[in-house]
Amino acid sequence: MLRSKRFWGIVVSLLFLWLALRRVEWQRLPPILMTIDPRFVTAMLVSIVFEGILRAWRWQVILGGRHLSFRQSYTGLMFGSFFNNVLPARAGEFIRAAYIGRQGAIRSSEAFGSVVLERFVDGIAVLTMILVALQLFEVSPGIRQASYSALIFYVLVLGFILLFQFRRDWVTPVTGFFIRRLPERFRERLTTAQDAFIRGLDSIRHPARFVGVIALTFLSWGMSTFTYYLSLNVFGLPLGWDAALLLIAVLSLGAMIPSSPGMIGIYQWCCMLVLSDMLHLPPEVAASHGLFTHFVAYSVVLVIGLGLLTLENLSMNELQDTSPIDSGLSDPQGEAGANPT
Repeated sequence: MLRSKRFWGIVVSLLFLWLALRRVEWQRLPPILMTIDPRFVTAMLVSIVFEGILRAWRWQVILGGRHLSFRQSYTGLMFGSFFNNVLPARAGEFIRAAYIGRQGAIRSSEAFGSVVLERFVDGIAVLTMILVALQLFEVSPGIRQASYSALIFYVLVLGFILLFQFRRDWVTPVTGFFIRRLPERFRERLTTAQDAFIRGLDSIRHPARFVGVIALTFLSWGMSTFTYYLSLNVFGLPLGWDAALLLIAVLSLGAMIPSSPGMIGIYQWCCMLVLSDMLHLPPEVAASHGLFTHFVAYSVVLVIGLGLLTLENLSMNELQDTSPIDSGLSDPQGEAGANPT
């Protein structure tokens, strides 16, 4: 049990929940929750759904030239979000790549390469918002240090992507050295998976397509910021766009902390850090916002994910049992790529 990622994720989540809620006077929460404005809740729901549509469109652009329909892109994206909310270690990213492989459009390993590129361009947007937030607000040394750590991380990811795309002759001898030491039955499969993975990163080689990806990324994160702005208005808080930007920047840094699925605990702690510690709202207001808005966002992903599972005639176990490497190694029009529906 002590070696289980799920176990330690739960421990971390419980710790951060305690840190977030230890100052809350619980008897003051019901009156605050009674002030929820259903108009802004509805607007939040619409904004969350529209954000998912933008991100699915972006994934299509990243995989430009492949026979990937918008329906497949959106379904795969929402499966990824759904399983990130119910499984540890961001397993949803692997599952959405495996789902695309099952559709026969592209290999799963190529889809996973595109997910890596997607996370990198997300990092560009997140770092931009963090830098703006650092200029607008006085933040703690811890947040500033986390921002610098995120910058270093994304620079390393950029180096990794550039090496695979423009200096492949440097990378393949190194990976080949390790692959050749594996049993023969794995060598060809891993070499094929590596090649497909690299193809999934190739948007960076096409300036027009990559600019489109960057534009859709900032549009998507702009919609996310709008969602958080609406979430502040749910409780009638006297805060503007700058506060929403600060909140999403800190939440993005918090997402780097390993926890149980769905950022439970981390989300509430980040809301408390921003709204109470930095913007000086009462802890009960910050706690109400963190608990309620997280519930809303979590519920949207849960409902859409379960609905798509039903429409695709799939079970959670079927997708969990599909390896993104295995489904990316056979012919994409063959058995592994066949649509189970």
